[in-house]
Amino acid sequence: MVHEGADFWNDFHQQRRRSGRDLDWKGLWTAPFLTPLREAGVRTLLELGCGTGNDAARLAAAGYEVIATDFSAEAIDAARARHGSTVTFLTADMTRQLPFADGSFDAIMSNVAMHMFPDSVTRAVFAEVGRLVRPGGLFLFHVNALEDRPLRARRQPAREIEPDYVIEESGQTMHFFSEPYLRELLEGWQDADLTSVPIRGDTGEVYKHVWRGIAHR
Repeated sequence: MVHEGADFWNDFHQQRRRSGRDLDWKGLWTAPFLTPLREAGVRTLLELGCGTGNDAARLAAAGYEVIATDFSAEAIDAARARHGSTVTFLTADMTRQLPFADGSFDAIMSNVAMHMFPDSVTRAVFAEVGRLVRPGGLFLFHVNALEDRPLRARRQPAREIEPDYVIEESGQTMHFFSEPYLRELLEGWQDADLTSVPIRGDTGEVYKHVWRGIAHR
């Protein structure tokens, strides 16, 4: 099995901190989820792959009780320093069983963090989400679409390890998702709404492409 370890992400966040460039997509990922969260009556939410905690803090500010996890202790330290008064942060590996009981959360959210793994690990991560969300709860996520692969390849040449799963020159691994693959992963979920989302820069050119998913347990 090939995917980045904690050292990769600790180095990534250390370099970001030293350069003064935090990885924050502002409200791009969370804004589309506010209405579904409210309509589902969500109170408790777990974020997987929270980075430095900006999205978790946004949802806490909106009134949700948020626990947020990341593989990188460096990221979690930064998140606690910035947002620890409103969010509970935990260093944890989403590819392993998480320390919560079945049905612990009204919702689970993950933004551009669940597309780092090979197929077998991806399936295990989606199954773990299903274990942790209560009946009637929500799964909210963004993952890289197949259309993102050529866009990333312009910046990061990559070698394919298995279908649609590559390792880039930086050492980062990346999985690209098709709609049929996502629907297979979401089998057993209700009303799985998948939206193809191109992300455009200041010039209007698409530089990233993701799937937005909202599924009910």
